[in-house]
Amino acid sequence: MFTRIIVLTITLAFYGQTFGQSTKPPTPNAFDKATAISYALKQNADLRVIRKGIEIAEARLARTGLRPNPKIAVDFASDFAFNREGEHTTGLAFQQEFPLANRLRKAKAVSRVDIAKAKMEVRLHELEIANEISEIALEIQIVDTRRALLEKIYQKTSEISAFIQSRAKQGELSILEANQSILELRALEQEINHLSDQRTHLTHSLAPLLGLPSNEEAGFNTLQEIDTNSELPGFDSSIYERHPVFQLAVLDAHSAEAEIALAESENWESITAKVFLENERSIDQPNGIGSDRFIGVGFSIPIPFRKKGDLRANEIRIERDQSNLKAAAIKQRIQHDIEHARHEAADFQKRTIEYRDNVIKLANEQLEATSAAYQKGQISLVSLLRAQEQLLRIERRHLDNQEAFARARLELERARIDLPQFQSANNL
Repeated sequence: MFTRIIVLTITLAFYGQTFGQSTKPPTPNAFDKATAISYALKQNADLRVIRKGIEIAEARLARTGLRPNPKIAVDFASDFAFNREGEHTTGLAFQQEFPLANRLRKAKAVSRVDIAKAKMEVRLHELEIANEISEIALEIQIVDTRRALLEKIYQKTSEISAFIQSRAKQGELSILEANQSILELRALEQEINHLSDQRTHLTHSLAPLLGLPSNEEAGFNTLQEIDTNSELPGFDSSIYERHPVFQLAVLDAHSAEAEIALAESENWESITAKVFLENERSIDQPNGIGSDRFIGVGFSIPIPFRKKGDLRANEIRIERDQSNLKAAAIKQRIQHDIEHARHEAADFQKRTIEYRDNVIKLANEQLEATSAAYQKGQISLVSLLRAQEQLLRIERRHLDNQEAFARARLELERARIDLPQFQSANNL
């Protein structure tokens, strides 16, 4: 009997409403999904480490393409071990290597692509962190929605329990019903506490993503409701421009092209040029020992008999073709994932809207008609309670549908990278 009374009161309290509203007001200075992502992209400890890769690539570019340092060569020859007539030769030369085939410029081209790849690696990790935060934000929203429902139920159940206990003290109701009401309240308290603990665990899991100390908890505000009427976007070719996985595959192909050009330039080794000064002291008959001085230039030109660069270039061409195939496969998979996620989200959205507009609407109308019939004495209390219990189950099912749609929509957002911080491919 007590259970039916509770059902009656709860159902009447929720009459004409749909679940999914959060009763907790926004906490001052707390994060929401957008601000949490923006904060994490600036403060996340792992991202700070990964961004060092960009600095390393830029430092590598600064030293790439520099000519070898010049050399100073010193020569000395003497006849002290042979005739010992005092003859000797002294030479001083300045040598410089000059790479051929624009090898230094091509080496810089490889390093520039490496910088772009390092930036895209950062973008990939940023997206992974943003997706983790988005998932946690949705779970917190779902927890808040369910907790708001239970808090409303608890409030009404408390009123009923107080009424029953007061009547039990006067002997109008059974003490068993009073104890049952207390048991119902304790069960609701446990369920609400479980959701509160679950929310706390979720907010704690945000701390490392946001770069907060382990002893600091992030306040988090969620949306007031799960919107099931929003438009679901589909595939857009501009997604390729900001998709880090696809862009990394494209950059791998560009890097291979640059490395092919560099490898082919290695067929020609460097030319070595030198300027030298030579002093020769020798015996000149009949004048005796004297000195002669010379100044001149010299060149060392390589001959490309063995084109080892071509062998390396052939290997890189295979890697380039592999990268192009990989990019094409990723491109196709992106489009497929988006269309699949949109189709699934659209199905859940259609199911949720139809359930709300048809089933819940009809259940409310049925309850209203049943209540009117009961007040006129046309039906029994049992029939009314059954109608109320049915509406409660329907409302809970509607909340399940909303949550399923919200998760499907999140998958679509992830496939499309629909986050403000990632709308521009140049926002690195």
